[in-house]
This record gives sequence, C-alpha cells and structure tokens, in this order.
Amino acid sequence: MHVDKIFERATIRGVADYLLFGLGPDEDDRSYEERLDEIYMRFEKTVGKYDENPTSELLDLCNELSSETASVYMEIGLQAGILLMVDMVRNIERKITPEKKIV
Repeated sequence: MHVDKIFERATIRGVADYLLFGLGPDEDDRSYEERLDEIYMRFEKTVGKYDENPTSELLDLCNELSSETASVYMEIGLQAGILLMVDMVRNIERKITPEKKIV
C-alpha cells in the first residue's frame, strides 16, 4: 500500500537519506557506532597500503575533514529542524484559528 511506503521513510535515517541523496531509506540496520567503525576501519586499511605510519597525515586530514563535515551537516540539520518545527506550529495554529473569509 502507498501509505506503508510513506511510513517506511518516516524515520530519521529515511528522512536524512532522502534529503541528502534523494533516496529512500537504506536497508542497513546497524547502529551509528557500527556504521562509523566499519567505514573508518576500511579507510584506515586503505591508507595503510600507501602510508604505514600510524600517525599518517592522511588519517589526520581525513579525521579533520570528517569532523568539519559532521559539524556543518549538524548545523544544517538543526536549522532545517527548527524550520520544520516553525512550519508545524503554523499549520497547527491554522487548524485552531481558521482564517475568516472576507466576502
């Protein structure tokens, strides 16, 4: 049913995936920590092929890039959340006090 598809996307991850990539929810049900650990370990292993130094400049730069990206997307997410909340309040106010039509 069409409504079921809507509720499948009505998750934080589903909304985030849609806003970021225009896609539906990912079937991946791992925790945040598991998802981050897996990709970081893959990256660290790949960097190790090119730079065996455990304090690699590449790893440091990647961590800095990831941190800044997370910060920017968090700020955008908070702003979007606030705008959604304001829109919801306006919609609720319209239902409570419908506009009077002037004839």
